[in-house]
Amino acid sequence: MVLLIDAINALRDFLDTGGQVLLVIGVLIFSMWLLILERFMYFFGGFKRYKKDVKSTWNNRAERNSWNAEQIRQAMISRAGMQLNNNLALINVMVALCPLLGLLGT
Repeated sequence: MVLLIDAINALRDFLDTGGQVLLVIGVLIFSMWLLILERFMYFFGGFKRYKKDVKSTWNNRAERNSWNAEQIRQAMISRAGMQLNNNLALINVMVALCPLLGLLGT
């Protein structure tokens, strides 16, 4: 218990010496890692189900050889790609913002 209290006090002293910018950086990094973990969980879990549903929808179509069917197929592939790339732009912004905030804090 004493070790936990000492660790909390050391963390509090570190945050006090860093100022408000260090707190903002910490929140930003925590949020960024949550988004990264969400993307990994979706890629290895939810996307497999989504891909299976898209494939079954495509295979259940009666007509798959016309130009319209090809456009529908391309739209389904595009939607799947959009699902995979969801939140990646936000993660990229957070990655670029962390060093700038670090410079602000020095």
